[in-house]
Amino acid sequence: MTARRTATTRTLTARPIRPARDPALRLASGCIVSSGSRRYHVGDLIGAGGFGAVYRITKTTGGSRIAGKCVLKVTVQVEAWHREAYFGDMLRDTPGVVRVHESFAWMPPGAGGTLLYCLVSELVEGGDLTHYLLQNPKPWPESKARREIIRLIGSLKLLHAAGLVHRDITPNNVFVTPNRELKLGDFGIAAQRLGKQSPKANTFAPIFAPTAIKSGKATAWLPADDVYHLGRLFALLLHGGEKPKLTPADVKMLPCTPWAKSVIQRCIGVRRKRFASATEMLTALEKPAPTEKRVLVRSLRGKHVVFTGKLTMLRRTAAKLLKRAGGILQGGVTGTTDVVVLGEQAPNWKAEKKGQKLLDLDRERELGHRIAVVTEKRFRKLTAQTKPAE
Repeated sequence: MTARRTATTRTLTARPIRPARDPALRLASGCIVSSGSRRYHVGDLIGAGGFGAVYRITKTTGGSRIAGKCVLKVTVQVEAWHREAYFGDMLRDTPGVVRVHESFAWMPPGAGGTLLYCLVSELVEGGDLTHYLLQNPKPWPESKARREIIRLIGSLKLLHAAGLVHRDITPNNVFVTPNRELKLGDFGIAAQRLGKQSPKANTFAPIFAPTAIKSGKATAWLPADDVYHLGRLFALLLHGGEKPKLTPADVKMLPCTPWAKSVIQRCIGVRRKRFASATEMLTALEKPAPTEKRVLVRSLRGKHVVFTGKLTMLRRTAAKLLKRAGGILQGGVTGTTDVVVLGEQAPNWKAEKKGQKLLDLDRERELGHRIAVVTEKRFRKLTAQTKPAE
């Protein structure tokens, strides 16, 4: 398993920038980089990593459609450069993507130079989301966070529809404009599905990767894993601050609606229960917060029933009462479930393995299955027991 980071445009602050590890990527301030008739004046280094470096630039000569402030990214990794150039051209007119103006190879003058692969992109003044939140830790309003996640999904759904995955939608690769709009960048490790074979999960940012991939249990990267990243980003915007990895307890306390927490849960829970692609997640986010129609239950006879949350009675006692009432106990929510008994202290949301029954309930309802949710008090009445013996 290989974990790596590609260079990205960092926030423009007094924060010290380390020079690129590869000396070939260290361009002198004031030097000129040429692309045909176009010449770019290299300014300050604003980002560097093991595989690339990013500089401010100004265009000095040559006709071009380039407008506004720009950056130059240089790398010696031809495959990553080719991917970014390809996706930059493919997504050129997509609002939620950092615009790539042009790509070219350049040989620095002088003997013994190393061929550099170059990308000229728009400069996103707010820098990446990681460092933006360090400087602006206040949580984003739910409506704003939701709108910006939808913006990012707009580009991602095009990739998924074409059989591609990004694999690196982390706060380091999401950029913030002065208007607090989000843009996705850095497609250096995006990958293509070959026939029915999904891209391998062999290159990713460890701190933001799904648990199954970090542990090596999942060897392929699916669109649902990109969705996991979007769910983490959604939670991060709602949480604010500088903490990049939120725990289930953090998410449970997010200042947002239970509906938003449910969407996040679908994104970052177990893979088989996530939104399968960006399009599915977009459909959920564009819908108004659901208002469930109440399903009336007059009898438990013949009904498939699931218990979730903490009950005041023992579970085995509840199971006996259900059996006596003619009901059928189920261990989890499925398409055959008729009733969910919700314990009085059941949480609205918990991440990963916890809260799975509530997650499944949402999913089955989305599929059109009518499932009633009743309290323990109502369950007692349906079993005609006001005070069952323990």
